[in-house]
Amino acid sequence: MVHSRKTHTVINLKRPFKVFAASLLCFVLLSATLVQPENQSFNTVQSGIVNDSFKTDSLIQWASQYLKKPYCYGANPPQCFDCSGLVNHVFKQFGVSLPNSSGAIATNGQFVSFNHARKGDLIFFNGRQANTETVGHVGIVTHMQSDTIFFIHASVQSGVIVSHTKEAYYSQRLLFVKRVKL
Repeated sequence: MVHSRKTHTVINLKRPFKVFAASLLCFVLLSATLVQPENQSFNTVQSGIVNDSFKTDSLIQWASQYLKKPYCYGANPPQCFDCSGLVNHVFKQFGVSLPNSSGAIATNGQFVSFNHARKGDLIFFNGRQANTETVGHVGIVTHMQSDTIFFIHASVQSGVIVSHTKEAYYSQRLLFVKRVKL
């Protein structure tokens, strides 16, 4: 108990302390559920979707015709592309309708572990801030080499190019891979 000298009012500190302690406990419990230990099974996640290799080869070949096309936000295919515009345009040629933003595209398909990524899969990255988990960029996997995933995408600086996950910029921003049925 604390007494105020001016008003001689008694302030009970037990209630604010209990509220603070309860809030702190809730925060700790919530944080514990959000921070999950590395799940070894995620390293072996395979999608139930199996795409025909002829279709995925054709998809990569179709996407490759746009290499060196310039970047433009909001996309104006096939003259120029942003990342989601490229993915949307290419998949549309194969009868797959996808949304117009990388975040919305990420709601489609099934998760695939990095070591089970295959050509034609979609690879997602966060945006320019490497410390978020918000999808801000998407590309199409062209091939894998050891533990490196190569992908075609529309880069703000370079237009449509092929990059890989060992590049410093992309290795810091890699989020996940998903497979969409072709």
